[in-house]
Amino acid sequence: MAADLSPVLDIHDLDELRRSAVEARAYSFCPSTEAQIERYLSPPANSPYALEYAFHLLGDISRKTVVDLGCGKGENLVPLARRGAYIVGVDLSPELVELAKRRVEAAGVKADLRVGSAYATGLPDECADIVFCIALVHHLNIPQLCSEMRRILKKTGFIIISEPVRFSQSYDRVRKLLPKRRNISEYEHPLTKSEFQCLATDFSVENVRYFRLPFVPLIERLTGRTNHFARVVSGKLIDRLPSLHGYATGVVSRLRKVA
Repeated sequence: MAADLSPVLDIHDLDELRRSAVEARAYSFCPSTEAQIERYLSPPANSPYALEYAFHLLGDISRKTVVDLGCGKGENLVPLARRGAYIVGVDLSPELVELAKRRVEAAGVKADLRVGSAYATGLPDECADIVFCIALVHHLNIPQLCSEMRRILKKTGFIIISEPVRFSQSYDRVRKLLPKRRNISEYEHPLTKSEFQCLATDFSVENVRYFRLPFVPLIERLTGRTNHFARVVSGKLIDRLPSLHGYATGVVSRLRKVA
């Protein structure tokens, strides 16, 4: 099912549609493996991986309605469904939604997948117990996105976000000297401190954890693979030295409606 996007598409959306179409064409589809699914079924609270911690913050979601906003190729839909939730996946890109449908079907789980804007999902008011919002906020206009999330979220519900951040101005200047990754929209950027704080205007921010000091993405970019040891070391440094929070490159948090 697709929402009517014509009134809400802007130049940013059109650029995202172009970028997503390129991503979908370049993607060689592989069904989610059991190992990929299991790591998100019951991850520990102290995981050095941001996405695992985001799944940890969900708690018991059995028989709850979870909206995966910006579901992309659907990697998160399968573990969400396996945890017993009723899943609604929304993404602006028809190509990515088609890949998500293939993934869901291959895994033998159910999900209601829709093409729609994060600003106008077409979902009913207060229909969601949880909005799962992974690496989406930094692409979009935050007040518009927050307005739609508030609208579809139940009064007792919450949002899980996981986002790239760049709070340090000195690190931002250094990072801008390095080449950008491929197929990155000119409109997306890691959240600044003020942009992250903007979320507190509409929601109560809780269970905040920071991830990946700059040496981690540097090592992983040079080696071309995830470095578990570097992530563990980074996590311990961040936990022991709060002054390093400003140099983290990722954040995960749970947001609740403010009455």
